[in-house]
Amino acid sequence: MTKKKWELEDFIEQNQRRVYYQMARLQINDKDGEYFQEGLVAMWRAYENYNPDKGPLATYMNFEIRNRLVNVFHKSILERKYIEQLGHQQEVETQAGNYMDGKKKKILSKNEGGTNPQEKLDQESETDFSEFTSILTEKQKVWFNCAIIEGLSNQEIAEKEQVSLEAVKSWAKSAKRKLRKMDWDRG
Repeated sequence: MTKKKWELEDFIEQNQRRVYYQMARLQINDKDGEYFQEGLVAMWRAYENYNPDKGPLATYMNFEIRNRLVNVFHKSILERKYIEQLGHQQEVETQAGNYMDGKKKKILSKNEGGTNPQEKLDQESETDFSEFTSILTEKQKVWFNCAIIEGLSNQEIAEKEQVSLEAVKSWAKSAKRKLRKMDWDRG
């Protein structure tokens, strides 16, 4: 066994309780072991990046573990919401009772007076995605899809499209302006 591997295994054995403590403190139920793994990675990175001048190692590890677990938990919540919205959208598209009236699409649902705010917003919406973005130019649609749908930064979009950062910022600015104006005109 190499020294580095032994050091890692020994370190994990001695400090894994920190991860369990932070998970319990954040009330995270970890059936798959995903959060525990993330906590171990955060703990090891804290150990490798530790600077003794900035304070005790234990405090730094607890801080890093907790923040990493919070980030992963937040991402999983966002993913779950996104998947639920996609499922809801697919259900609405295939549900009997939907009809098309000219360019406007109205969605009828069995539980019209439901208490779920997201369902209410979906039901009240009279325009679909393609109609909402129809006022955008092709470059603005690229920005909208990459930034809003995929969650990429302007820098990442610029690299992906092989254009300058300023060009992407320009697309974003004009797209936001058009979308705000459209929203005001509807309201």
